[in-house]
This record gives sequence, structure tokens and C-alpha cells, in this order.
Amino acid sequence: MTERLIQRLDSWLSTSRGGYYAQLQSGLTDSELDRFEVRMSLTLPAEFRSLYRWRNCQSPSCTESLQGNRMFSSLDEIAETKADLDSMIRHDFDDPRWWRTSWIPFLANGGGDHLCLDLAAEDGGVPGQLISSWHDWEERTIEFASLTDWLIFLLPDSSTP
Repeated sequence: MTERLIQRLDSWLSTSRGGYYAQLQSGLTDSELDRFEVRMSLTLPAEFRSLYRWRNCQSPSCTESLQGNRMFSSLDEIAETKADLDSMIRHDFDDPRWWRTSWIPFLANGGGDHLCLDLAAEDGGVPGQLISSWHDWEERTIEFASLTDWLIFLLPDSSTP
């Protein structure tokens, strides 16, 4: 189902948001995704791998967002942001729920706010849900039950695929 949704997203973006679509970067190979998993000591779900095989972010010069005010982050940006936030758990966050090492911040607004893939659901819900992480607000909301639900939401016709 995820592959079909990504194909629909690709088609919709190319026809309805052509300027944004032209700013999307090429997708990654499985070996690049494998190296990311090893580097970050995690396993990405198949749906997330499919998304990044399709495209690996938008151009750094692109000022449009993919969803709301959030830009589509590259795997390198994810690794950098995640490493920074993971390291802050021990030293900077009073509440351990402020950031979880099982979160993958794949959309960002440039102001420290992210939409994250939650690999472990330590605070409830189910692994694979998407969590909002705000730099200045402690609330961590489950925005989407899954990456599939998020992809459906992105499409203008939000009916089932």
C-alpha cells in the first residue's frame, strides 16, 4: 500500500506542485539506507525506507514545505539532528520524555520543531506512529498513527488508496 501511496504522491506533486516537485532530490539506495541504520544503530520500517528510496529530501534552497510549515529533511540532516537531540537527553532535558532516542525527525521547520517517526512508542501508542516534537513545548502529540496514514493525509483526495 505504501508504494502505491508514494506513486500517487509523486504524481500529485508533479502535476499540482511542480515547482516543489522540481526541488525534490533523488532517492537513496538500499545500501545508503543500510549504512544509515548501522550508523544510527536502528532499523527503519519498510514504509520509511520506501519513502527515502523515492526521494531524499527537498533542495536546501527550496523554501516551500512538504506539510504545514515543515520541510522534508535529508537522511544526513536527520542523522545530525537526531545525534544532537540524542546527546542532549543526558545533559539538557529535565524530563526524559522531551526527546526519545527512538524518534527519527524527518520533517523540520527550521526552528527546532519536527515530525518524527516513533520506532518504539515508549510513551504509548504503537511503533511506527508519527509524533510532533516542539522545541519550546513539552506536549508530544501523536499526529498520525502511521506513515501510511500521513501519506493518505498529504494527498488531496484522502480516500483510501
